[in-house]
Amino acid sequence: MALLSSHFQAIASGIIVRIDTLEIDREYPVTFARRLTIQYGPTVQLTLRTDGNESVKVFLPKRYAELVSDTDIEDINSSIKQYKLIFRGKTQLHIY
Repeated sequence: MALLSSHFQAIASGIIVRIDTLEIDREYPVTFARRLTIQYGPTVQLTLRTDGNESVKVFLPKRYAELVSDTDIEDINSSIKQYKLIFRGKTQLHIY
């Protein structure tokens, strides 16, 4: 039941920000991921932990969203793997 509760919390919390507003070269732990279809096509939305318990949501650019598999999303959401996102500027992004 705690896992279901954490999924609802991850979806409901955090504001959506543009990815280019993230600090360059900072590691952001990924706490939740989901695949969506928006007006520009399919994408992946990540919930990132910022300071303390604060969260923000970002949409990955399409070229990166295609690299995130459904298995990766399941692993993130079930806490099997811990991923971090590093924004390197508008032309580069790292998820590990």
